[in-house]
Amino acid sequence: MARALCFDMYGTLCDTTTVTARLAAELDASGAVVDGVEALWRERQLRYSTHAALMGAYEPFWDLTSRGLDYALAVYGLDPDSATRRRILEAYDELDPFPDAAETLRRLSDAGRELVVLSNGDPAMLDRLAENAGLTDHLDGIVSADEVATFKPDPAVYEHAADRLDRSVGDCRLVSSNAWDVAGAGAAGMRTAWVNRRNDPPEELGADPDVELASLAELPDTIV
Repeated sequence: MARALCFDMYGTLCDTTTVTARLAAELDASGAVVDGVEALWRERQLRYSTHAALMGAYEPFWDLTSRGLDYALAVYGLDPDSATRRRILEAYDELDPFPDAAETLRRLSDAGRELVVLSNGDPAMLDRLAENAGLTDHLDGIVSADEVATFKPDPAVYEHAADRLDRSVGDCRLVSSNAWDVAGAGAAGMRTAWVNRRNDPPEELGADPDVELASLAELPDTIV
């Protein structure tokens, strides 16, 4: 049984789609355009992190989040002023936690598990989000891919998390809603739990999840 649980932040503990409300408030655009910007922004954020890792051209995740926003705005022909753009970008500091996130962490902590965030986010943005989302008090720490200057699913990120926790990779479990993250962690030797909220199929590349759940709330009863 893996005693240390490494939680992905974006899309797992906190809902990235909650930036939609900020986009709607700040942009003079239809609902369809707002939804398109939100989806493309997230897609480019992840794509740019993969590209940066492959090119050996690391940039902090906040910078890539900013670049992804600019790309999405450009695709839809939107050019907000700098103050508006800043307010939109800062929505990533204020993502809503999923309703079951805090209670799940509390139950696992009470059961004696070591709980950390393991995320591509850089330390400052992770600290801000964890605090704003009310999750800080339920965590034993935050491990950022920034510490090894690459991004998940590079095995170096998962191995670094194990080193930070002073455990073997196999004594850690990644908990993520991102199938590609689960596939990468499993390939690196971590145990995994996939929070498959949308009932998606698993990835065809990388390792299959050890545990598949429909929500975070199922996790304590499944692995304790």
